[in-house]
Amino acid sequence: MKRFQLLLTLVVAIAVATSPAMSQSSGVYVGTSVANFLKIGMGAKAVGIGESAITQSEDAASLYWNPGAITHVGRPSAVFSSVQWFVETNVTYLAVTVPFSIGTFGIDVSYFGSGDIEETTLLRQDGTGRVVSASDMSVGLAYARDFTDRLSVGMKAKYIREELAAVNADAFAFDVGSVFTTSFLNDLKIGIALTNFGGTMQFAGRELLVSNTIPESPTNKQIPAVLETSEWALPMTFRFGIATDIVRSDQTSWMASYTISDSRDFGARHNVGSALMFNNIAGQVSVALRGGYRFGYDEETFSAGFGVGYELESVGRISVDYAYTDFGKLQGIHQFTFGILL
Repeated sequence: MKRFQLLLTLVVAIAVATSPAMSQSSGVYVGTSVANFLKIGMGAKAVGIGESAITQSEDAASLYWNPGAITHVGRPSAVFSSVQWFVETNVTYLAVTVPFSIGTFGIDVSYFGSGDIEETTLLRQDGTGRVVSASDMSVGLAYARDFTDRLSVGMKAKYIREELAAVNADAFAFDVGSVFTTSFLNDLKIGIALTNFGGTMQFAGRELLVSNTIPESPTNKQIPAVLETSEWALPMTFRFGIATDIVRSDQTSWMASYTISDSRDFGARHNVGSALMFNNIAGQVSVALRGGYRFGYDEETFSAGFGVGYELESVGRISVDYAYTDFGKLQGIHQFTFGILL
């Protein structure tokens, strides 16, 4: 176990040192990342506060933002999120975390589906009569452990795949992160996370098989050929965040959070958010009100949301959460999350 802890610490240190936020030689390469569905925030609780809390660990959705935070969930947890994305596409997310004596294990799955798309070409812009679809998927396995009573570190390995009609690309990547709990400002938490640290993706498949006519051939001879595609990097992102309770009591808590993120394909972005929680309403009911704002984004601005939780003695804690995100000219996005703590 000591060897594993040393290895995990080295992985975190190397990953952070090579991230865009820490490398002086790194640049911003706008529009050059593949698998951009990985940028869609998951979990209505985190999205409702403007995606500003990488230290929060209310349920298994924290696995999406920071694998080092899942040790603080404390109980077996499962969440399911659904997002109606743009142009009638849909994103779903499922995450499960389970604590053991040796640490906390987790698994999560993200899936983006386009639905049916009518194929068009340059020569047949009214449609070819063929229907195709696009889909993206990420499957992750995570492990996190408390190194001390204040420091937790986690890592997630994930498989990523994109498909469009009969072409596809895949890659493996890692997320690493940690959370440190201080002894001041109501136990202010500091978190770091590096996500989508991995290889490149290159599309291949039978849709890239073509036939070319030999120029000036009297017989119009056709020769088979394969279209060459380029390799594209994953949207690696480094985040640093803090969060604390401004007010804390058995009945009411008021949390504020801030996160700065730096990615290989955009400049530094800032996220702020806050959540007001009312506990023990009418027995075991709790209600949360959330809000947040994003700075440095093209269209995304504010988020708002709410949640209701209920503690059932025979089942556990059940919660339903909602978040709305404004995308300016692109209107807004709605996300619903159902969660359970056993």
